[in-house]
Amino acid sequence: MPFRTSAHAPPDAVAKRAPTMGWVVLLAGLCISAGTIAQVTPKDVLVLFSNNRLLPANIEVDRAMRERIASTEARPVEVFQEFLDRPTFSGEAFDRNLATYLREKYAERLPQVIVVIGDPALNFILYHRPALFPGTPVVHVGIDKAYVQTLRPTQVPLLGVPVEYDFRGTVEQALRWHPGTRRLLVITGTSPRDRIWEAQARAELDELALQPAAVEYLAGLTTEALKARLKGLGAGDLVFSPGYYRDGTGRDYSPRDAIAGIATASTGAPVYGPFSAFIGTGIVGGRMPANRDMGRLAADAINALLDGVAPRAVALPAVLPAMLQVDWRQMRRWGLAEADIPPDTAVFFKEPTFWDLYRTQALLAMALFLIQAVLIAALFIERRRRRHTALALERSEDRMSLAARASRLSTWIWDVDRKSPRDAGTTASSLDDVLDSVHPADREDLQQAARQAVERDLELDAEYRVVEPGGEVRWIAARGRAEKGGSQRITGVALDITARKEAELQAQKDRSALTHMTRVSMLGQLSASIAHQLNQPLAAILGNAEAARKMLGKRPLDLDELQAICDDIITEDRRAAEVIRRLGALFKRGEMTLAPLDLNELVSETLELVRTELTTRHVEAVTELAPGLAPVDGGRVQLQQVLLNLILNAADAMGDIAPERRRLVVRTEMRGTDVRLCVTDQGSGIAAVDMPYLFDPFWSTKPGGTGMGLAICRSIVEGHRGTLDVANTPDSGAAFCATWPARRTA
Repeated sequence: MPFRTSAHAPPDAVAKRAPTMGWVVLLAGLCISAGTIAQVTPKDVLVLFSNNRLLPANIEVDRAMRERIASTEARPVEVFQEFLDRPTFSGEAFDRNLATYLREKYAERLPQVIVVIGDPALNFILYHRPALFPGTPVVHVGIDKAYVQTLRPTQVPLLGVPVEYDFRGTVEQALRWHPGTRRLLVITGTSPRDRIWEAQARAELDELALQPAAVEYLAGLTTEALKARLKGLGAGDLVFSPGYYRDGTGRDYSPRDAIAGIATASTGAPVYGPFSAFIGTGIVGGRMPANRDMGRLAADAINALLDGVAPRAVALPAVLPAMLQVDWRQMRRWGLAEADIPPDTAVFFKEPTFWDLYRTQALLAMALFLIQAVLIAALFIERRRRRHTALALERSEDRMSLAARASRLSTWIWDVDRKSPRDAGTTASSLDDVLDSVHPADREDLQQAARQAVERDLELDAEYRVVEPGGEVRWIAARGRAEKGGSQRITGVALDITARKEAELQAQKDRSALTHMTRVSMLGQLSASIAHQLNQPLAAILGNAEAARKMLGKRPLDLDELQAICDDIITEDRRAAEVIRRLGALFKRGEMTLAPLDLNELVSETLELVRTELTTRHVEAVTELAPGLAPVDGGRVQLQQVLLNLILNAADAMGDIAPERRRLVVRTEMRGTDVRLCVTDQGSGIAAVDMPYLFDPFWSTKPGGTGMGLAICRSIVEGHRGTLDVANTPDSGAAFCATWPARRTA
């Protein structure tokens, strides 16, 4: 909602209005009231200026304040303005008449907030407020911090942001920019406000070490005399002035007009001032608070009060500090460089460069030129690339055709949804037709894989058997992917892998036979141990049988002793049978059967088989078996073959060392959720150059070795989801360690 502004009119103007005009106004008011009776009552704000309405500082503060005051349909705001017109009008009689005018004018429409701008307006309101607007909060603007600190607390809230008019900071900055200054002229007028400014200048500049510059105060001169003095200034002179409201002749001025005349007359010395309204009048600049910031902060306080915030709860800055503001034209006039300007300085009237004026157009033109150049280059590159691509595509098609013919690849398109319409001329085959030629055992898996590839957008990778019309079975490997766009078709290639499958089956049979042969070859080395272990129970059986025969010829017959002899015969017979059973299991061929297996028990049983062989080789076997070892899932015969091979290899590795050092250690342990078995010898270890090839087939360090033992051992361990590794020990021996996952218990 737009703001409406009302300025005071002379009291006698109302009395001179004609009666007819009064009726017109009354009727217009009734019409307006009838049209707005349903509207929300606006919030009223009264702004009282100390000076006249055309003062530049007042214009800047008023504009910034109006831009910031929040006025909406739900909370409309009307701003009224009044002016004290200081120093042109003053005195007790004038103030009484103005107070009477304001009381009668706003008697029926008391403002919710009063804004005073400048010291005179603040003093006026503080003196007359009890009779004018008792209880109405007051927001002050542009009041010096030192003056605010002298005010006594009042019952009615008084809030605002004091300002700092930094006379001393302005002069210090001017002296830094003009280090050769020998004389500083401070110009003020004769009005009460001018006297206050003169006192402030004397107080602040007396504390400043200005040597070798001397300070000269020009207070109360006539404008003509002042201009004459200023025209005589030259190098080494510096002028500072807050302007003045009245000169020595009693003639009134606005401070902006006064400072403009001073700057015009001072052609030989730069002029500085403390108020932002002076920028543009001819002064170089100064440290000054910004009038627009004053207006914005006042609007923030007004918005908070109109929104119902308690005056003491309104959050405002403690002070509005002065900031350095300069006129770029005057900086250049007095030879000041841009590098001399501090970073936080507000610079006005800086002549824009070509880049400042036409940055957007220049960037756009450069961008268009670059885009055009890139497009042209891209077209040339694309043309050349297309030529290369076409040539490469032609060559690739030739190579692909050759490769497809050489590898007997064929392409296919399967239509998974048999209800979908067939396209004219398509080469797609129905999945049902394809499944009719597939081996019955593979149909369900292939159908499920094809449907999942279409439904889940997965890649089809399947191997299946095809039954030829003559009954021949062939293996096919198919790989493809569903077409995009929700199609129910799969496109791919097929490869006849019958030869590979037959080779894999034959290789599996060969590996099984080789494993069996290795096992038989290894057991040939255990013949002495087998004979020794069988001779013991057979000799015991023979001795017990001969003793029993002799006892049968004696009388009386000792039946208890004869019973004991028969028990010994049975025990030894079972022992011999168990030895033969274990050895027979090692000779036996067949598929591996996984079952829960106790590795500790397997170690003890295997060492019992090779104990005679180890004794013959003067090898001491030591076990370090972990108690409570978790079982593993494995084939007993296959894992026993691995352990036998590792034990005999360890015994072979210690054949060249002294018999008293031939010590073999078999250890079991838990490693987290895994079971670990290690066979360690005291031999000379494994050479570093041989370590990478140790498990390779047909590679051996033994003279006359087949090189298949360790390769088969690793294959068996990996078939049990385990690993077989080797490492040299610190004692110069070698350790072969197999690790399997422990059996999961339900």
